[in-house]
Amino acid sequence: MFRVNGKLIRMICLLMILCMAAAFTGCSDNKGDTPVQFTGGKQCRLARINFKDYGSVSFRLYKDEEPELVEKFIEACKNGVFDGMTLQNVIEDYVLIAGCNPADPAYNAKYEHKGKLYPYKGALCASGSGADTRNASAFQIIGLPSDELKNMEELIEHEGYTFSDYIKFGYETELTREELDLFMEYGGAPWLTGHAAVFGQAYEGLDILEKVMASYSEDEGADIIIESIETD
Repeated sequence: MFRVNGKLIRMICLLMILCMAAAFTGCSDNKGDTPVQFTGGKQCRLARINFKDYGSVSFRLYKDEEPELVEKFIEACKNGVFDGMTLQNVIEDYVLIAGCNPADPAYNAKYEHKGKLYPYKGALCASGSGADTRNASAFQIIGLPSDELKNMEELIEHEGYTFSDYIKFGYETELTREELDLFMEYGGAPWLTGHAAVFGQAYEGLDILEKVMASYSEDEGADIIIESIETD
């Protein structure tokens, strides 16, 4: 028998609040393309976020897709903007939030939103909700695992809705079944497709990301520090 999971209900409520609070942009027109997160880009740069007492998470930065965001993020890293910074927040099993608060306008950048980068688990996203401008001095990392995403789909369909319709009418995001299947395989936040300003993807150290998020959830408000962010 299916049992309603209180943790999932709280997560869905948080997602609805986040969605209503942001002025998101339109959806991608390039459906069905192979996500570049898993194929690499022609001009990938690299970054490694070092968490004190936890370890490092390495990212590919997709300069060919989001040139200004990547440039400004690397500039912020090289200027030591994130060195010694404490995480702003971690929403349990969903997203890690870090960076300047408020964001530093010196790191504003054009958001291309070409539709080829998806908010999979491990996606690195720039802060802000402007249609064409985001800020690279604050960022989020998507952490929603595939098993939680599958549980959400089961819960929603138990209530008589399809997951596709829930995302379409709740977040104005249309995805194909093939795209949803990729999210079910890799994890992530499918409702943020076309909305979140993705400019990078973790390729190493996802276990470290999971430890950071679990630690914060177990000891809410614990200080988790970014020692540094290295770039090539």
